[in-house]
Amino acid sequence: MDTQELKNQVNELMRNQKYDEIEPLLFSHREKTRNDNDLAVTYYLCSVYKQEKAAGQPVIFSKVLSVEELMGRYTVLKFYLRRIDFDVADGLEEFQQFLIEARVSPHELLRVIDYCVVHKEKVLKAIEGGLPQKAAGGLWAMPERGETCTGAADGEEICFIICTNDPVYAKECIYYIDHLKVPEGMQIDVLTVEEAKSLTAGYNEAMKYSRAKYKVYLHHDTFIVNPDFIRDCVEIFKNDPQVGMIGNVGVDRMPVTGIMWDVDRYGMLYEQHVYETELLSNPISPDMPYMEAEAIDGFIMITQYDVPWREDLFTKWDFYDCSQSMEFIRHGYKVIVPNMKEPWCVHDCGFIDFKNYDGEKAKYVAEYVSGGRCR
Repeated sequence: MDTQELKNQVNELMRNQKYDEIEPLLFSHREKTRNDNDLAVTYYLCSVYKQEKAAGQPVIFSKVLSVEELMGRYTVLKFYLRRIDFDVADGLEEFQQFLIEARVSPHELLRVIDYCVVHKEKVLKAIEGGLPQKAAGGLWAMPERGETCTGAADGEEICFIICTNDPVYAKECIYYIDHLKVPEGMQIDVLTVEEAKSLTAGYNEAMKYSRAKYKVYLHHDTFIVNPDFIRDCVEIFKNDPQVGMIGNVGVDRMPVTGIMWDVDRYGMLYEQHVYETELLSNPISPDMPYMEAEAIDGFIMITQYDVPWREDLFTKWDFYDCSQSMEFIRHGYKVIVPNMKEPWCVHDCGFIDFKNYDGEKAKYVAEYVSGGRCR
């Protein structure tokens, strides 16, 4: 049975109201379940079903007709809660209306908060109070939309480039961009690239199209939660013109295996998997403004110079980030991870697909490791 056939069986159980059979079915095919985001979320939401059933309430599976509908519901609820979590919610009216119309039970709400929220107590207090509460005294105090700050010269432009195959996630990514503080004189642009042959091809297409000096290449499931993100990046670039590219997580030196995770990664990030959101934090020395890196993680990559992406070599969706890091170094630029006090981003990455990983890794090792180091 392949993954789609398993989803079809779950859909059939939902339509026939045989909800008790969903969890055993997914467990009996746990290898496929754990490697598919939709099935994994469905499996973990079985705990909500059991709580609602025990409480004599309408159960979550009775409110949808398919795994696809369940995922749509889960995603909307997750997005609303994260907006409250990071102070970008434009009021709670839409959220409260969704809770009513979707008939979200307290069990479902608390479970999704547990999976997806970083500051759980803050979010619960905000929901109970009826208004999103700003993080009093916190490092992040999100601006009103369109608020400006100092830090850019007139006529400068920054372009956010998103390669996407999911309009729902792309829209949410742009929502966070819309809530960033914009330095005076800075122009903002957003480009989305759809149906790209590869990430390198999509990024090259957008890079050639945009005339912006500063470019931010990010995944559609990366949400920028540092309101001063633009100012912070521009300041780094202006203070050191040798810095060509900024990442949020990276390694000072790539191992000979070509696998970034085989050595310590530095930086900060909130990373959401299927059933938890965790803080990845390995900060650099506090007396350093940044750490030079030999590779940065591709969930977000910020540049002030245009260096072609190696679409001639990397034709899938892996190792484009490690390759581009090396290309910047080959061009004589620094690739860095800044000294952050809190994460600048949330990466809602779920499970990672390693289908083409080994083939792209072999290309990377042959080009950048076996052929000699850049520095």
